[in-house]
Amino acid sequence: MQHHFTILESKVSKISDNHNWQRTVMATWFKLLLALFIGLAAFKFRVTLAKSNASESNDDDEKENLTIAWIYKPPYIRGPDNSSLDNQAHGIIRDAILRHIQWDCSGFFGNHYEIMTLRADSESGMIQLLKQNKVHIAVPLFEQQNNQKYSEFIFFKLLDYPGTEYITLADDENNDALDVVFDSVLKSWPLLAVTMIFTAIAGIIMWALDTYWNGKEFPRSFIRGSWDGFWWSFISMTTVGYGDKAPKSAMARIFSVVWILFGLIAMAIFMANVTTALTALSLQLEPTSLRGVQVGVIGNGTEYQHALKEDAHPKIYNNIDDAVDALKSKEVKGMLLDRYTASYYQKRDKLKTLLAVKKLDLQRDVGVLFNENKRELAECLQNYHRSAIWRSMQTLTSFYEFEHQTSSKSFNLFDDTSPFVKYLMYISLGLLVLMLLIGLAWDILLRKKGKGKQNTVIAAAMDDSWEMTTKGDTIRADLETTRVLLRQALEQFDQLESKVSKLKLV
Repeated sequence: MQHHFTILESKVSKISDNHNWQRTVMATWFKLLLALFIGLAAFKFRVTLAKSNASESNDDDEKENLTIAWIYKPPYIRGPDNSSLDNQAHGIIRDAILRHIQWDCSGFFGNHYEIMTLRADSESGMIQLLKQNKVHIAVPLFEQQNNQKYSEFIFFKLLDYPGTEYITLADDENNDALDVVFDSVLKSWPLLAVTMIFTAIAGIIMWALDTYWNGKEFPRSFIRGSWDGFWWSFISMTTVGYGDKAPKSAMARIFSVVWILFGLIAMAIFMANVTTALTALSLQLEPTSLRGVQVGVIGNGTEYQHALKEDAHPKIYNNIDDAVDALKSKEVKGMLLDRYTASYYQKRDKLKTLLAVKKLDLQRDVGVLFNENKRELAECLQNYHRSAIWRSMQTLTSFYEFEHQTSSKSFNLFDDTSPFVKYLMYISLGLLVLMLLIGLAWDILLRKKGKGKQNTVIAAAMDDSWEMTTKGDTIRADLETTRVLLRQALEQFDQLESKVSKLKLV
């Protein structure tokens, strides 16, 4: 009995200990929650107090105008959208630095900036406004790396220049196929010239080596013989080898072997140039150079300078629509656009039926210019907010990745859908029909002339035959008369002879 009582007492004790532990845990959690609540209340009070002090401070601070000059260069800076709440300039540069200027650096200097924007027509116009102290900031600016063009102002870099896209019509590779081939041939003119000169030299050498043993095919005359030698060397170089002229002497034949090998190499090099051009066109490789190419640019900014750097001929247009229309009307061969700008217009379907075929790299820094009287503001951004602004620009520009459009198929110069092949087929067929018609007309004309001549010959022959017949009859009549006379004379002779015989008998 006592044993059972002891066990029961032990269980009651354990239950009591568990109950005390639960109360301790609950009390601890209550204290933690109470401390957290008190901390949040204190933090909220401090924030409210700070905002109140800041509001009072801002009310006491004098508002200062901050005028920003800008040029239309989307997506860096552009005009306000229809949905905009203000009439100020917008763009990724504003989104990246405006809050740091208005809040962070304004509070740092105890000033409150009232932002105003002023649109300029060109980069040079912005610089003039800066020099005249009519504006405090110019945006956007594209400065050369390590060689600042406007050193009298403070340049704050925002990002690296993304590069320039060379854009053409999507169907230009078909239209320019023949131009590419002809261009490759024309660019090979030094090889052709040297080859023809060597061909003439080889012709003279062949004439000199073989004229003594083969005077019939290479005459002793220098003019005739060297010309025949040139003909032989040209035919042998192209590996055609008609066989109308063949060297006879041993030295001439040895020289023929050497010359034919040279011809194989020369023709292989020439054909390789043309083949390379066609292969590049077929694989849609980017053009190797823009030298001498007429290109359209918007304004006389970075793209204009880049075109000059590539030895192209830039033509300035006021907006993207004018540039695209000029490209479609073949007024220019292509168009140069900032990569982010091209993406901006691509998203708005401004570059339909256009194809970016080459990305051009240019070492430039994209940023803003500060007037000297705003040096403290520029230093604030540079020293305290540069990394944040840089990250913001990277995030904003990630939405402007240019999508390269490729042609639906690889172009072949002799494809059945190629306009060049169709035109060539139609022209050659028309030329063949024309030549057949001319040949048939010539044949009919010759036959008519032949029949006329034949009739004339027959008539002349008939006249001659008639004359010959008349003369023959006359001759025959004369012969018959002569024969009759001879017969009569013979009869008279016989009679005289018989009379003489009779007289002898008497």
